[in-house]
Amino acid sequence: MNATYLFKFGTYIIPNEWIAEGGYDCTPNQRQDLDPFTDQFGVTHRNALQHTKSDVTLHFRDMKWADYQTLISNIVANYVKIGERDAQCEYLDLETLTMATGHFYLDPSFKVSIKTLNSKIPSFTMRFTEY
Repeated sequence: MNATYLFKFGTYIIPNEWIAEGGYDCTPNQRQDLDPFTDQFGVTHRNALQHTKSDVTLHFRDMKWADYQTLISNIVANYVKIGERDAQCEYLDLETLTMATGHFYLDPSFKVSIKTLNSKIPSFTMRFTEY
């Protein structure tokens, strides 16, 4: 595997050095079922769907205000639909050990805190969920 980055939102490669040590969490290829049920003998019957969903969570280090501006402006510039905060993304799939692609959205509960304008941005998290 020759991955040089962990996550790309649209065309924007998020710099690895901004991600905290151990700050890349991937829940890859979550299986989905259509109408699973348990029969009278206690046996579960699944109808696993072909499409899987992945979640990627990035835990960022403290960063300079200018770096945060670069990060967020590039993410916003890559939204397909601004109301959905979505983009085609590429990410390191930790199950297949390949770079995978998918249509993801930025978690609606995204939150960042600052002390004052132009101050250092304390560590924060961004979670991306595949459609």
